[in-house]
Amino acid sequence: MEWNLSILYGSDDEAIQDSKRAVELSKEFLGKVGKEIGEELKSDRAHEILKELEEILWLSMKPMQYASLKFSKNMKDAQAQRLYGLISTNSSRVDESLAILRAKLASLSKQTLEKLASEIPEYRHVFEKVIMEKEHVLGEEAEKVMAALSISRRDAAAELYEKLTSSYVFEIDGKKMTGEQVRALRYSKDGDLRKRAMKIFFERYGQDSTVIEGLYNMVVKDWDTEARLRGYPRPISMRNLSNEVSDDVVDKLIEVTTSNTDLVSEYYKWKASYMKEELTLADIYAPIGEEKEVSFEEAKDIVLEAYYNFSEKVGDIVKSFFDERRIDAFPAEGKRGGAFCSYYVPNYKPFVLLNFTGKLRDVRTLAHELGHGVHGTFSSKQTLLNYHTPLTMAEVASVFGEFLVFDLMKERLRGEERRALIASTIEDLFATMFRQNMFARFEVKAHDVISKEGFASYEDLSNVYSEELKVMFKDSVKITPEYHKEWSAIPHMFFAPFYVYAYNFANALVIALYEKYLEEGKSFVPKYLELLESGGNDFPEKLLEKVGVNLKDENFWQRAFDYIKKLVQEVKE
Repeated sequence: MEWNLSILYGSDDEAIQDSKRAVELSKEFLGKVGKEIGEELKSDRAHEILKELEEILWLSMKPMQYASLKFSKNMKDAQAQRLYGLISTNSSRVDESLAILRAKLASLSKQTLEKLASEIPEYRHVFEKVIMEKEHVLGEEAEKVMAALSISRRDAAAELYEKLTSSYVFEIDGKKMTGEQVRALRYSKDGDLRKRAMKIFFERYGQDSTVIEGLYNMVVKDWDTEARLRGYPRPISMRNLSNEVSDDVVDKLIEVTTSNTDLVSEYYKWKASYMKEELTLADIYAPIGEEKEVSFEEAKDIVLEAYYNFSEKVGDIVKSFFDERRIDAFPAEGKRGGAFCSYYVPNYKPFVLLNFTGKLRDVRTLAHELGHGVHGTFSSKQTLLNYHTPLTMAEVASVFGEFLVFDLMKERLRGEERRALIASTIEDLFATMFRQNMFARFEVKAHDVISKEGFASYEDLSNVYSEELKVMFKDSVKITPEYHKEWSAIPHMFFAPFYVYAYNFANALVIALYEKYLEEGKSFVPKYLELLESGGNDFPEKLLEKVGVNLKDENFWQRAFDYIKKLVQEVKE
């Protein structure tokens, strides 16, 4: 099960030609429309300008997706590296030209922008976002410089980090493994193997501590400098605005999650008692029953059944990923770690990357990434400028898919197998809520330290991370020294500062949505699909109101943790 990238392009040359054409068109476009954007701009002309802009972005983003997928497939492949570098450069040049357009739109008065929003319903939210970001947009020349330097700033540091860490080869008991294969050993029944594997894993990152600390400091300084220049009150505020959510909402989410960490220690104290052993951080995903191996075909059948049970239309979309080979399933040397779903343009053809190792959790990962694919497919009904959701909504369909699979498997299992499934689900919820919250708290503190001190060493950052581990786990597990280095193995912190809380946000949100589905049954499905079809054409708060979710309800976040508490009680009983 490997990608068929000919769906996007028949050859690298085709992708390069589109990419070059996008650069040419963007320059022509700016020269043509640059002088037209002013207070006298009429709505019909504004509509034409945005349509033409989408055509240019399409020509830029589609080859970028193709190059990114080829690079992710094998980051050691010199040809893929060259293609990615060339198309990234062209994409940056397009962004450089269009950054001036963004600045010009932001220079319009609020009254003019509101008028355009009311007269062009198709792009109403585009103008609403310009109004929202208006005070943080720099002048035309400054925006041009920022865009031009983007490929050599934090993105370049993150790319170098990814090249470095994806090249790691680990030797465990005489067998060479990728990072993903080593991480999978956390689910091994062999406690000694779990501990040795994770010690080797994190110590390998520690061997490159000088490089990694340097790259992370570069990323943080670049992010924080941009946030300061743009006038954001805090570094995290720049991410919050792009997520179309207020600082207050995110602060409340972090606060409520932290206040519920007793659930984590309660659960792991029970697990230690149940397993009759002292647990370390290497053991938090240890299976409590017999470890069940799952073939890719079995995982495929489970996921398809769960999605078809929910909606035949959704099931057909999921099936198309397998039929059209838009999934790259198995670990390989040089392949990017983790899992993702890639959709750049609204063409109904997202692609999924996995590192499938045959564990039960891999089934939920498959469901998760295909959920993203379902979202990217449904939202293809939107135009390109309304296609992508902010991160706060980007995880909704993926996590919802995980719940569909969880309930299907839970119905089929009894006794210890059922207990093991619930336990692993609790641990996954801990990973995507409490753990991501811990990452977010670490990032806030790490950015603060680097801002005040000018630099934070690998050891400084490991000490900050160590304190956050204690906040989450308290005394429920033994925190061994190698885990202090874990922060350096979290790619999101390098690629997208403050991204991580979006997972927690989405999980809490999906628990509310899923409980509504259980209450309302099939009558909920059309409302849910309408939410996915909306893409990013409105603020999350307004989109969620249509399905009965109120983000301003101060008890909203707590209800998610009440649900987890019920699961903890269920697994104990």
